[in-house]
Amino acid sequence: MDWSLSIDKAIPKPLRVIFRGVGQVFFCCNAVTGLIFLIALYVGGITAGLAATVGVISSTVAAYLLGFSDDDIDAGLYGFNGTLVGPCLFLFLENTPQLWVLVVLASILSTIVLAALMRILQPYNIPASTSPFVLTCWMFMVAVYSFDGFARGPVLPEPGIPADIAAASVVAAEFATLTQDAAEAWYTAVTKGVAEVMFADSVIVGILFLTGIAITSLRGASMALAGAIVGVALPICLGADKTLIEMGLYAFNPVLTMMAVGWVFLKPTTGTAILALLAGVLTVICQAGLANFLAPIGLPTLTFPFVLVMWMFLFAASKSKYWGNSH
Repeated sequence: MDWSLSIDKAIPKPLRVIFRGVGQVFFCCNAVTGLIFLIALYVGGITAGLAATVGVISSTVAAYLLGFSDDDIDAGLYGFNGTLVGPCLFLFLENTPQLWVLVVLASILSTIVLAALMRILQPYNIPASTSPFVLTCWMFMVAVYSFDGFARGPVLPEPGIPADIAAASVVAAEFATLTQDAAEAWYTAVTKGVAEVMFADSVIVGILFLTGIAITSLRGASMALAGAIVGVALPICLGADKTLIEMGLYAFNPVLTMMAVGWVFLKPTTGTAILALLAGVLTVICQAGLANFLAPIGLPTLTFPFVLVMWMFLFAASKSKYWGNSH
């Protein structure tokens, strides 16, 4: 929206770059949107908000000091991975004063990994997106086993062999009924699905995120909402774990995938919206497969299902006479 762009340009450059970095988590190069996202994170929890702030500042400052592209830095492209690193490490590792040091180091590393992947992927016109965040956090999560000064948090999955879930039919029955409870369950799962992109287990945060996206683009917000719905509906049909569905943990990856394919990287048309829907569906399957694949080493999927599916669709689109007109 024009008014938000005017405010964006009026914000002092250092703050504008930081806020844009937060906004780029949802592909929004808009400081107003980024500010709303950051406020939403603080609403969800002070620690998460502080961790995201430290992460985005560390990764952005590192990009400046390392002499990376000023245009990329100004657009917030070196900030969004750091934004995700902070809340992620505080969610999955033990909350100690030393963890702040890890957040700074991991955020700096995410900037270096991003620059490297941008160089590797540049000939193919494919974005690195959140892959630096995923690779960096996986490394730090596994590294804690080697140091007494750091420890796993209770949320980090225990290594183990994947097992079939039980009572899957109960899930479909609960969400399929035409009752107020079913409507509330859908509303909660969908909004939390958007919030979980930044590890927030909160309906209010999800609503604020959608509002921030809508300020930048109504199509972007519609793609995000559609992705969240796909991330609830499909797991219900397939009989996924009820708790994971209710927490929105199957929805946050399709949110990003549908935004990337249906709004950001391909020409926004009805055709790309349909392609985005297919990508969102496949992201749910990919997430389930990756979750089982990573279970023996006790690592969460994070946003890697989104990254994999987005990469495959964008590579495929470049070969298609229908979808090849990418941005």
